[in-house]
Amino acid sequence: MIDHRIVRLPAFDVIGKMTWISGQDSTLFGRFWEQCRQDGTLDVLRQFAGSQAGKHTQGFMLGVSRVEQDPSNREFHYMVAVERPVGGVIPNGLEEYRVPETQWAAFECHGQKMPESIVQTEMYAFMEWLPSSGYEHALAPEMEVYLAGDACEFWLPIVTAHSVAV
Repeated sequence: MIDHRIVRLPAFDVIGKMTWISGQDSTLFGRFWEQCRQDGTLDVLRQFAGSQAGKHTQGFMLGVSRVEQDPSNREFHYMVAVERPVGGVIPNGLEEYRVPETQWAAFECHGQKMPESIVQTEMYAFMEWLPSSGYEHALAPEMEVYLAGDACEFWLPIVTAHSVAV
């Protein structure tokens, strides 16, 4: 069993670089992160956000899977992002996205190897935890939240089963 907690957050803004993920190939995420490292996007995001963790997620960097239209469709826009601090002009080449007010199940990712530990955590969240939790996937993005050090969490948007999604 993987430790998790339930988190409810108001809407908040993120800025970042976006790509299209087409299908189940989890290597696409790693390649996009590497591209963002090589082209300087990660440095720009770190400078823009400063040295403080995000106000809402407590993350220093985010991976935002834009599945809010149809969580069952595994083709979607994906962002490497940071929470937008108050004020400031968005740097050229970056986009803004408003994360809706949502409730998430935040799962700890165990292991030093990324992205394998994230994939394992997602599999657990979807295949073991969600079916027996009393929740279902909300119409909101899934997120990888990169915390201090090597800590990471997978955030699954949830609503009570058989209710109207947020």
